[in-house]
Amino acid sequence: MAQPIANSGMNVVLPYLARDPLYKTEKPYATDFDVSTIPGAKDTNHRIELVEHTVHDARATSKSFSLERNGFQFLKGQTCIDVTNCDDDNLIYTKFRPEIAAILRKHFPFYKSFRYLDHQVRKRSPLFPGSPGEPVNFAQPASLPHADFTTRGAVLRMAEKFPETVYCDMEYDLINAWTVLRGPNNDWPLAVCDFNSIDSAADCIANDIIHENSVGENSLLFNSDRHRWYYLADQRPDDLIVFRNSNSLGKRANSYHAAFDTGAVHEPARQSIEIRFACFR
Repeated sequence: MAQPIANSGMNVVLPYLARDPLYKTEKPYATDFDVSTIPGAKDTNHRIELVEHTVHDARATSKSFSLERNGFQFLKGQTCIDVTNCDDDNLIYTKFRPEIAAILRKHFPFYKSFRYLDHQVRKRSPLFPGSPGEPVNFAQPASLPHADFTTRGAVLRMAEKFPETVYCDMEYDLINAWTVLRGPNNDWPLAVCDFNSIDSAADCIANDIIHENSVGENSLLFNSDRHRWYYLADQRPDDLIVFRNSNSLGKRANSYHAAFDTGAVHEPARQSIEIRFACFR
């Protein structure tokens, strides 16, 4: 169980990818479909180590964070989506999508245009994380520290989503806006890691995401004592966590992120929504 730290945050356990010799010769991978009928197949080669880190409450620190410097930024923004209508994909696309795009445009005027990639609603099952393999109807919290795309993974996703356009000569970032659907929430909140505390060459490794008909690529994080993690205690639906997943240059600050257990077992299970855009400069 997480241990509170006065005026700072809490000590929690994060499941990092282990610095295992296996990854000197074999690329990390995970499948997102059932491979049990394929002889000799494994759904992942991830080897995990549980590491205690302090996750700091961003509300209790005097630090300010910016997308360009840290890879993430905390914003305020009211939208139309809550627990009563989050299953309405049409509403999400026709109203929520332009609401978030307007918020991004206001705070990040260096972006000239936005293209919708996708969205994800997560509703934590009471079985999570204690009963893996049990059927669930919604995506669950993602606790492995990761960034959603590598630079190569961004190219693959863009080609899949927008096959009619070639983006190799354009400058873009893949941006995620994440928030809870009811609050105040302290159940499996999202933590983001300050990019300035990460040694990209030593701490990061590309990971294949194997789908039934294609392969994507994200990035996983090896542990380092230097890593500085932040979250929003008592997060409400108008508290947005905006972070960069990847960028076309491979040089800007990206955000590694992970859901974590606060031990707040008596609170309602977390429900959240995230929406991703390709943002062009």
